[in-house]
Amino acid sequence: MSPLAADPRPRRTPELRVLLEAWREGRRSLASHKLRTALSMLGMVFGVAAVISMLAIGEGARRQALEHLRRLGAENILVQALEEKQIPEEDRELNSPGLHQRDAAAIAALVPEARLSASLSRELNLQLDRRRLRGKVRGVPADYLGLFPGLRVRGRSFTPVDERLASRVCLLAAAAARRLSPSDDPLGRLVKLGGQWYRVVGVVESAEEDSLASGAAPGASATEAADAGEDAVVAWVPFATLVARHVPEAREGKVDELVVRVSSTADVLPAVERVRAVLTRRHLGVRDTRLVVPLELIRQQQATQRMFNLVMGAIASISLLVGGIGIMNILLSSVLERTREIGVRRALGALASEVKLQFLVEAVLISLGGGLAGVVLGLALSWGIGRLAGWATVVQVWSVLLSFGVSAVTGLVFGLMPAARAAKLNPIEALRHE
Repeated sequence: MSPLAADPRPRRTPELRVLLEAWREGRRSLASHKLRTALSMLGMVFGVAAVISMLAIGEGARRQALEHLRRLGAENILVQALEEKQIPEEDRELNSPGLHQRDAAAIAALVPEARLSASLSRELNLQLDRRRLRGKVRGVPADYLGLFPGLRVRGRSFTPVDERLASRVCLLAAAAARRLSPSDDPLGRLVKLGGQWYRVVGVVESAEEDSLASGAAPGASATEAADAGEDAVVAWVPFATLVARHVPEAREGKVDELVVRVSSTADVLPAVERVRAVLTRRHLGVRDTRLVVPLELIRQQQATQRMFNLVMGAIASISLLVGGIGIMNILLSSVLERTREIGVRRALGALASEVKLQFLVEAVLISLGGGLAGVVLGLALSWGIGRLAGWATVVQVWSVLLSFGVSAVTGLVFGLMPAARAAKLNPIEALRHE
């Protein structure tokens, strides 16, 4: 057996040799014009970076809004009393009893499968040592916070005994606890609330350590729903305590919020119609309440996010289109400059397909290099925006792969025309080109 036949090294096919040669020639050509290559990459760099950073901001905002809404509970329906200035002017003169404990009883009779909880709130001052803040204090029954799955209590919650005795105990929102006691745990300490002393028995926390958010009208955007409402809630106290010590006029049963929790999300919309019918009948048609349905807001937010993704896709297409045009322009100029070089290659036996492949490889190299740099820049922008602006940004793997893949395909598509033009050059006329 001859030595050549015994050689175990794999042989390269002609196609592979041509591709590797085109790869080497393409790298050599791009490296010899570094500035031009870098400028042709800029469109891809900024296009990919813009896609990644914008989608990261959008995804972060989406998750933050969904978290706010989930904390309200997808199975909950919130009935909130409107302030007088929020009531339509034509309804202000009509005689409505306002939101009342009797409304809760009527809703419970019509929606027997639901759990109901009524609450009342007032603006009060809080003080711990020398630190003060003012915000909404909500009086709630013992089972109130259990209706909101996104909240957890560190310490203990209220008990039926606290409610029966109107005990002076309170729960602080996590944000309020940090402001009043930034260095020490406030659990077990005494705080002055509305001029009276209360003992802190728990701190209410959530996934984002914000206080309970409620208060966006149906039809408001998900972002408005997340931002509106009770970010100003600083503390919770037993319902009987708030009424007895701070709002004695509410002893007749007036409340400003009812939480109706049904057993499943399938029961939410039918229950909404029954709740609305009860309120219309009992309030004599006066529009002095509003219904907040987190499930509807979640669905609306998801639809908004789909629209946002479409807009981002359109922007990405335009950015990458501009980058592809830049690559095509540079390669067309390169074909003109290298006409004689192409003629020499053809005269030495290079096929038109090999010349075409070399220019396609150069286009792909430019787009891949620009895409890779764009990914790095996009990740850096997402991180920097999150740190400097305080926005939540979430970079998803699919957005990075998609933007990088689209940049490579764009370079290939826009490299076809210059490559075809180079391959069609007549070798004799190319050799005569000066």
